[in-house]
Amino acid sequence: MNVTLVAQLASAVAVVVAVIFGTLQIRQMRKTRALFALAELVRSMQTPEFTRSVRMVLALPDRADPSAIRDDNEMATAVFAVSHVFESLGVLVFHRIVHINLVDDLMGGYVRVSWMKLAPYVEAQRLEIGGYYGEWMQWLAERLLEHPSEGKVRGAHVAHRLWRP
Repeated sequence: MNVTLVAQLASAVAVVVAVIFGTLQIRQMRKTRALFALAELVRSMQTPEFTRSVRMVLALPDRADPSAIRDDNEMATAVFAVSHVFESLGVLVFHRIVHINLVDDLMGGYVRVSWMKLAPYVEAQRLEIGGYYGEWMQWLAERLLEHPSEGKVRGAHVAHRLWRP
């Protein structure tokens, strides 16, 4: 076999291996980035303030009167805290940093119910301070309604009962 041919083959193999290795590294980097983003988000949601805020929002009636929220400083602060986290989640899902089914399994129910209660308030805020208020929270709630994870359709205890470690 010709030495030049062997060198060319070795060079081609080296390029293919480098491309494969680079592709695998990029995939791993994306997974790491997504896990880091999700871990940070979960950490922000596991605070006493967020838990209290979610509890307050969930206690509101469906399509709550915007003035009832606006006139109650404590409630307005709770709504801001909850919507801020859901806005962040929406952006992360949109940019495919975090998968929508993971968000749905983690807290999709809270997002859906919060939107159902806060939609009139968000719409009123948009009239006062601008059309972008709550945009990603609304986007996320709507996408979760359109594309629910299997666990939300049938319940995780049913959908994933055959799961094995």
